[in-house]
Amino acid sequence: MIRAIGSCALLALCACTGSFGERVHEQFHRAIDSGATPIVHVDNIAGAVAIVAWAKPVVDIVATKYGYDTSELRSVTINVNRDGDGIFVVTTYAGGNHSGGVRYRISVPAGASVQVGNIAGSVTVGRVTGNVSVETQTGTIDATLGRVDGDRSIDLHATTGMVTLRIARESNATINAESTVGSFSSDAPGIVKSQENVVGVRASGKLGLGSARIQLNTTTGAIVLRTVE
Repeated sequence: MIRAIGSCALLALCACTGSFGERVHEQFHRAIDSGATPIVHVDNIAGAVAIVAWAKPVVDIVATKYGYDTSELRSVTINVNRDGDGIFVVTTYAGGNHSGGVRYRISVPAGASVQVGNIAGSVTVGRVTGNVSVETQTGTIDATLGRVDGDRSIDLHATTGMVTLRIARESNATINAESTVGSFSSDAPGIVKSQENVVGVRASGKLGLGSARIQLNTTTGAIVLRTVE
């Protein structure tokens, strides 16, 4: 069941504080009863996406649409739907216009799996325990994902942008990483890296039993893997 909570827009002129293309804003809020282990799909065009875990069996979507004027805001639509265990949050633009954007902060159950695609904007994911797949064309990816083991799968891919992953030190995972133009750094034991074509790097290794899968890729940018308590 989808519950609208103040989902009608609140317009606010922000000429004195916003950038040239961000003079007006419109707030959006929607909550969906999801159960404990939904699969949350987010497709965005422009703007940051933040996914945070909480203890409620609800997916809570707070978004800010922004643009140069009200016509740009009207061209941007946020669509939220549920299909079985899947919760779909999709940004669309009317009439071929791609001006303006949307910033998302989405709270999901801790047991959720997450799939995010973002063309221009950063993506952060915090503390979910399901599978995670993130792809950006222009923007950083920053994920803190706790213990990674079992048959869990983590796939972070940026075309232009840095990829940072933090996982628990006691994780059991097989790790593969590649940057076409960039660097790789890690404090995890057993990770071996090699230089590729002078400006790139590959790295691979196994933590513990190596049961889960971690794939980290960026075309242009650094990759950082850290283990934490």
